[in-house]
Amino acid sequence: MADRLLVKLRPGGALRAAASPVRLEPLYDRPATLAAATEPQWFLAEPAVSATPWDTAHDRLAQQLGVDAGDILFAEPDLTHDIYRDTNEHAEGQPFAVGESCDSTPQDGTHGKIVGPAWDWHLDDDHSQLGAARAAVTFQAPRTRIAHVDTGYSRIHETRPVHINDALERSFVEGDPDSGSAEDPDRKVPILDNSGHGTGTIGILSGRRSSVHGGIIGGAPDAEVVPLRVADRVVLLRTSALARAFRYAADQQCDVITLSMGGLPSEAWSDAVDVIYEAGVCICAAAGNHVGPTPPRTLVYPARYPRVVAVCGVMANGSPYADLSGTTLEGSHGPESAMAVAVAAYTPNIPWARFGCDTAVRLNGEGTSSATPQVAAAVALWFEKYKGSLPRDWRRIEAVRRALFSTAKARTRLDFFGNGILQARAALDVQPLLTLPKSAKSKRSPVAAKKKRR
Repeated sequence: MADRLLVKLRPGGALRAAASPVRLEPLYDRPATLAAATEPQWFLAEPAVSATPWDTAHDRLAQQLGVDAGDILFAEPDLTHDIYRDTNEHAEGQPFAVGESCDSTPQDGTHGKIVGPAWDWHLDDDHSQLGAARAAVTFQAPRTRIAHVDTGYSRIHETRPVHINDALERSFVEGDPDSGSAEDPDRKVPILDNSGHGTGTIGILSGRRSSVHGGIIGGAPDAEVVPLRVADRVVLLRTSALARAFRYAADQQCDVITLSMGGLPSEAWSDAVDVIYEAGVCICAAAGNHVGPTPPRTLVYPARYPRVVAVCGVMANGSPYADLSGTTLEGSHGPESAMAVAVAAYTPNIPWARFGCDTAVRLNGEGTSSATPQVAAAVALWFEKYKGSLPRDWRRIEAVRRALFSTAKARTRLDFFGNGILQARAALDVQPLLTLPKSAKSKRSPVAAKKKRR
């Protein structure tokens, strides 16, 4: 079967291509704005023969679509991204079934620093300050809305967020029988992997009380959460699924997006990021993880785009979540140009709700996947506090980033922490400043730059 492509077409070209035998479908259900009908649009195309390599992609695809080459502004493969490492998921082939292990695994002394006895140590005033920050904010309807973009979530776990908007939750995973459900089916064949990545991250973001540990697990438990399922596993993230989820989050007037996965640069992603930045949706995206010298050692996309808050890791003792020994998972960081919009949050040994279990919360969650929901929770708390004075556009993103970055601690470690380590309660005291300049547009991939020069 020919490669599936993401194609950006001029309006006239889209009309001509619709009459071609090539299977062509809009990437998005509807234009992001009323004016978009006269603007270039993204489509998924399945050409009869491969439209690669890049140097011939436009000409070959144009012939099959029956359009001029100039009608095609960009074409890229609809990749399945597999560079995001995360040991919160079991490796392929490990014989774990759903619910097989429902114990509350303790912290891992070989991976970072044991910080007990408090199971929710990362929330305290010596660390993220999220406990004090959530106590200082009273949520009122309509609540600040967070899009949780991940592998789905477990509806049976007791720590699932109180305010999940199940009417808006969606799956963008091809093959899911119900696109209106973001529940994680954990259906991997031939065995079930019991990974539950989204169940873990949604708990850190906005989880309710744990009966096992006796406290509230989430950083923003009173926020509204819209779960958006984009992959079965973090290493199976498709370009089109994430682009669609981003645009859907903006259409549903979400305020924050938390994303604990990523991949290679994409023109479709950069376009989506720019659209939702203009709409005032703040994206918090994981920097990525790796083991030893293996990639990705620097920030993955979309965390690397300048209009996104990139989330790196810091360990409980204040050490960078990097340069660890052996096969220990560690966080990605750099290059310096990408760290200007980065901030760090705590990991590893973070509470992680176990998929397929009713109550189990293990205490050795790790990776920048664990750090990212903490920053998204802090953004939601700040938005909720100041929502009466915030315009619904890009200015509130710049304002909340200023609040987070200016109050972070350890701000001298740009190489590892970007602007510093999250201090959520201190950030709440920073009043909105709405005269800040716009961030630069999302950087295009090297291929896009090449095509633009031709």
